[in-house]
Amino acid sequence: MMRLKLPIFLSLLIVTGCGIVDSNSNLKINNPSFTITDTTGFSKTTFSPGEHFDLTFAYINTTKKTLTYVRGSSAPPVIFEILKDDSVIASSVDGYSFAQVILGGYLTPKDTLKGQWQAPNTFYQNPLVILTPDLYQARVLFPAFGKTTASSHLDIAFSIVQRD
Repeated sequence: MMRLKLPIFLSLLIVTGCGIVDSNSNLKINNPSFTITDTTGFSKTTFSPGEHFDLTFAYINTTKKTLTYVRGSSAPPVIFEILKDDSVIASSVDGYSFAQVILGGYLTPKDTLKGQWQAPNTFYQNPLVILTPDLYQARVLFPAFGKTTASSHLDIAFSIVQRD
């Protein structure tokens, strides 16, 4: 009996090591990129009241597998928010409406999920948001991919200061 267990154990070890058996059920991906820049592309975290700035997000599938996700509306898979004291005061989808439906999506190997927003307003925003001097957080929300353990949001602290 012992002679039979050893070859089976070694076969499983070799098959798993060669990637024939899916060992990515708890895949961990740590490559999302989230940046805040002025409208010329210069990275900074201090802005003036009324100044626009760009939020940019990219998530590259560095695995050899197609990553799938599910979301609950027809909104874009990448949404940006501006928060003050844990309250959302502006988002990249303000003024838009979306159907509340279950939709799926996927990200093939080496493909990139991207998003960009010139904050703090959208084309359909009414009234416009003017950020007053204070501390804020920019947040990007993006889909969770299957059983991955990566977070589905990232935050960047920034401030609005009155310049004399």
